[in-house]
Amino acid sequence: MKIRKNIVCYYDNRAASYGTPTVPRSFGTTNCTHYVYDGVGVTAQGDLRILSSYDTTSGFDEFQSIRRTNTAAKLYVLLVSDRDGGKNLTNAIAGRSEKLVNNIAIFLEQYNFDGVEIDRRTSSRDEFDKSALARFVNRLRSRLYMINRQLAVSVSAQFTDAYDITSLSLYADLINLHAYNFTTTSTVNTLANLAPLYSSTPNNVVSVNSTVTSWLVAGARKNKLNLVLATYARTYTLASEDQRAVGARGTGPGEAGPNTKRAGILARYEICNQLGEYGAVSDAVTATTYFFKGRSWISIETEDTLVQKLTYVLDNALAGVGVFTLDLDDGDNTCGTGAYRISQLAYEYFTSG
Repeated sequence: MKIRKNIVCYYDNRAASYGTPTVPRSFGTTNCTHYVYDGVGVTAQGDLRILSSYDTTSGFDEFQSIRRTNTAAKLYVLLVSDRDGGKNLTNAIAGRSEKLVNNIAIFLEQYNFDGVEIDRRTSSRDEFDKSALARFVNRLRSRLYMINRQLAVSVSAQFTDAYDITSLSLYADLINLHAYNFTTTSTVNTLANLAPLYSSTPNNVVSVNSTVTSWLVAGARKNKLNLVLATYARTYTLASEDQRAVGARGTGPGEAGPNTKRAGILARYEICNQLGEYGAVSDAVTATTYFFKGRSWISIETEDTLVQKLTYVLDNALAGVGVFTLDLDDGDNTCGTGAYRISQLAYEYFTSG
């Protein structure tokens, strides 16, 4: 059955080193239209940098095996991940763009990727030169056209003025809008829903809808804009068990998960079977649910909130969704709702009717 929308699924290669690893060969049952391998770094001189020996020993090869069961899928590599930071990429774009363009093209052909995704997510409007990025994307698009490769760009939802949106819409094949985790450095210890669909005041001013609307008003093309959904839980430690409403203060991130070992983040499979022990508060206005127990506070997408976002994508004629990331979803059906439930739910919605 034909998928009517994009389903862009990310894989973080850190998951290969977990105690219980997730590796790309387990994605054979998923139905994504695009898969994105995170990640490859870059130097300020415009060279590409492998971030893990796993990539070249087996990771890239395993990723290619997705084609055996999903022959129509497009395989991308993400250039620059949160581990590598963005400063080197910023400097390379500003001073070594031609070299970087050629190195990307060579890399894609060498490792048989269908495209590259340039990670330009930012927590500040001033982290890079949007004009330089627009020129770089234009040049890279021309080079990739020559070798029949595709181009995507990852962007932060809340900073429309950090990007030349008209240029990105013109030259990128996909714009992947990471519309979650809207907190900034100054509010990192303020309890916040992971991805409120709609805004409310005073605590949820920024939302998925407000940011998508801003991007569309600024000229983003609907047929290129994918709404990226977070698979993981965002966690906090409460300052007081009695002060747990959105907007209250926390003392820091929640405890790291037993497998992922990353403070403030839990994979779905690390928390889903414990949520029955938590209290829950749902808000129909923002289409969110948070969970609490003792001093533990968790925000995660439920099946209901995911359905509302998928419906939003359809109602607003967006290009599709992203799933960030497959390895933080429930690959082994630990939760009992099916393996890789979020990408599967998107597939069900985008093939029905």
